[in-house]
Amino acid sequence: MIVPNKVTSLDDSVIGKICHLIVEDVEEIAVSELLDLRLKKFVDIGEFILALDVLYSLGRIELDVKRELVRYVD
Repeated sequence: MIVPNKVTSLDDSVIGKICHLIVEDVEEIAVSELLDLRLKKFVDIGEFILALDVLYSLGRIELDVKRELVRYVD
């Protein structure tokens, strides 16, 4: 579930899980490394990708496709 509601708590929603994708004191990280570090926090890879999409839509990350990096935006 993307957003919390009567059945889905904030912690179980994708909105609540996007904080797991923020790695402190890092400006950029390889997508594969982020996947290895944080996939256990998500139900499946689809939820992980959805959380990345939400961060991208909010302008909190940029994706360098050629170098396969996630860059955090201040």
